[in-house]
Amino acid sequence: MLVRRVLHSILGLLSILVLGAVIWAPALVPYSGVPLEDLGGLAHVRLTGAALFVALLVVRFLIRPPKQPSRKAVVWGEFAKATGGTVTEEPRSFDSIGWAGGTTVRWNSGGVPVTLSASRDTDRNEFTHLIADVRLGKTFQFHVVPETMMAKVLMSNQLWSLALKAAKEGERQAGAGAAGAAERLSFMADKEILLGDPTLDAALLVKTDTPALTREFLLESGVSSCIREMHARWKGWQLSLMFHGAAGEYRLTFMMPGTLLEPQGLDASRKLIEASIRCFADRGFLASGSTRAA
Repeated sequence: MLVRRVLHSILGLLSILVLGAVIWAPALVPYSGVPLEDLGGLAHVRLTGAALFVALLVVRFLIRPPKQPSRKAVVWGEFAKATGGTVTEEPRSFDSIGWAGGTTVRWNSGGVPVTLSASRDTDRNEFTHLIADVRLGKTFQFHVVPETMMAKVLMSNQLWSLALKAAKEGERQAGAGAAGAAERLSFMADKEILLGDPTLDAALLVKTDTPALTREFLLESGVSSCIREMHARWKGWQLSLMFHGAAGEYRLTFMMPGTLLEPQGLDASRKLIEASIRCFADRGFLASGSTRAA
């Protein structure tokens, strides 16, 4: 490996020297002591130099050392081994979460597929996502964030009312017949709910279209324990359950700003998603026929 790196560097330097000699051949000839005509003329010298330059580049390409894996690839690879999952390199694409693709980890939790991936928005801000797609018999939606001044502004009734009004107008002009995204997200313009747990109520902002089911889910011992740990150690995360696709299909999403590279953070995120899947199964939220979480 070391020899290949050294040769790769030497060939790069030689390529630069040859290219310089080709460009400045007339100025270098007096220093060589050999008349340009004896070398076949300027055109012949430059043609020979160009061929040598290309040959050096080809050899340099062929012996290039293998690319070192990024820290993300190493950490996420270890995470995949711990979960019994697989790591793939997905092509870049643009979807609802922004520019997605790249290193992706997939594993199975109690029969439910879970995905770890990263995305980048149009402002080049990066986010880490853990996503589980489930089929629910008891349907509900929620969005949970840690309570901060910024979160209060972004989750305010007034802001969401304006945003949803504009979205509904856009859907009306587009001629959307069935209930669109604006209708499904109308609960975001409602007031935040209280869970009945003083610690969680002081720590979280929760919006939902079905308060009773959301309280039952978030107050379940496994889920609430993971949320408390997440709130104590990390900032800026979001947890949501949203309608996705056909009737009964929902997407559970945990999102963290930045590319999550701390093994402890990845493990805490995994525990939260897997505790949520177990809660869906144990509380009878899953649709009939869905695989129950172990």
